[in-house]
Amino acid sequence: MQKVVKVSISNIAFTLEQDAHELMQDYLERLQIHYESSPNCGEILSEIESRIAELLSERGYRDKVVPPETVQEIIGILGRPEDFDGESEDEHRTTKKRVYRDPDNKIVGGVCGGLGAYFSTDPLIFRIIFAVWILFFFWLEIFGDWGWGMSVLGMFAYIVLWIAMPEARTVEQRYNMKGGSVSLKDIQKTMRREAGDAGRRVGKGVRDGVRSTGGFWKAVGRCIVICTGILLLLIGMSGSVAGLMAMFGIGIWNSVNAFGLSWMLSILTDTPVWASVLITVLACIVAVLPFIGALYAGILMLFRLKSPKWRPGLIMFIVWAAALLGLIGTSLGSLSTIRSIDHKAAKAQLPTLDTLYIEFAGCTQWKDCDVLIDADNSSFDLMYMDKKDDRSLLVVYPDLYIGRNSDTVGHISAYTEYVTEGMTLNDITEKKSRDFWSFDEQTRTLRLEPIVFSSDVRATDIERDIHLAVNKKTRVIVREPVNHEFDSHIDFCSSRFLKMISEM
Repeated sequence: MQKVVKVSISNIAFTLEQDAHELMQDYLERLQIHYESSPNCGEILSEIESRIAELLSERGYRDKVVPPETVQEIIGILGRPEDFDGESEDEHRTTKKRVYRDPDNKIVGGVCGGLGAYFSTDPLIFRIIFAVWILFFFWLEIFGDWGWGMSVLGMFAYIVLWIAMPEARTVEQRYNMKGGSVSLKDIQKTMRREAGDAGRRVGKGVRDGVRSTGGFWKAVGRCIVICTGILLLLIGMSGSVAGLMAMFGIGIWNSVNAFGLSWMLSILTDTPVWASVLITVLACIVAVLPFIGALYAGILMLFRLKSPKWRPGLIMFIVWAAALLGLIGTSLGSLSTIRSIDHKAAKAQLPTLDTLYIEFAGCTQWKDCDVLIDADNSSFDLMYMDKKDDRSLLVVYPDLYIGRNSDTVGHISAYTEYVTEGMTLNDITEKKSRDFWSFDEQTRTLRLEPIVFSSDVRATDIERDIHLAVNKKTRVIVREPVNHEFDSHIDFCSSRFLKMISEM
């Protein structure tokens, strides 16, 4: 039966086999002899014992007997003093830092702790950055619809880093996270660096930094790579989040989303439903995938990670190229119904007015539909949508723009763009003579007619704009569907107004 010996290594109790104990004892004695001339002998030996204790604990030997093979493995990891006797400081290769999540310095996932270790910065700085970003924009959502999306961007960035950064589970990984290694040479360098004065440490750090990067120009190149990685990371995160929000109707996009509006394409262009859905899917891939690729490339560049063998970057490019070719082919085949387009422009003069009212004709009959409004002190856009099993409806009012001047007489400029495919000459002549607006001088009201698209009605107009040039003192007021004065500096945007309409 093998004899065992109970020992204390760095104030932690371990049980070693007799042969393992002799190996360990011999190793520690040789270390003591090697470093006895060093002024930091005590600190070096204490640090070595701490790392031995960590390596043994990591391998689960607190509750079981340590065999000689394990001691030999640990000695191989740390190295023997004679291995470094003939090696100068310049010849020793500095261990590159690796990015890991720090399990010993974490609040949620250890991302900030890992970033702090990698950039030699207090993790509190990164925690403050994430907290301020998320909470500030979440608070800003009260005043602007884009605030919630920016808050989600901060949370998304943390989750991406959590997934991309592996956790430092082993002793070697924890030391690599800070640019060190579990070796006698690293311990000795650390002790010497801590024992030196501040000026010598700074000078040595600069020299070692230049040597470790292979010279000045390589250091400059690394700085360029880091800056490029940060830029790609920010662009990738912003574009990915914005694209996903648009695809699924989150935040500022509210109920309007790419997949939900594929039916609109079929109404506007007579495209089959299956083709409009396919075009929507391909368009989303073409628009969003480059941002995901930029996010992936930024993470690889910033943290010096190697691409997996299955080459996700190449796969993303192939998928994007295939989606682009498919989008071009499907669009050319499906949107061929719009072949010829004509336009009409008209101008009229307004009398001198102190107040001008805007009326959107028939808007009350669509009060049960989803309404989208985008209005400020110089423009007003209005649209209604309804999608049910038995019908699809899209009501689009002309885009209204207000310009101010010092003239007492106002002007109206109207523009129409329409499809002439299938029209006769009489139809085109009638279209050019018909207006989508009218002005009642008695009630001082400008009435705007909508374009109605539906599954069973083929509309020809695809764009309507109307520009008003009025005196600076003339009040311009919209009565319905919401009271809005163009000089009141009150803005309405889609998501907030949808909530307001639902409560009215």
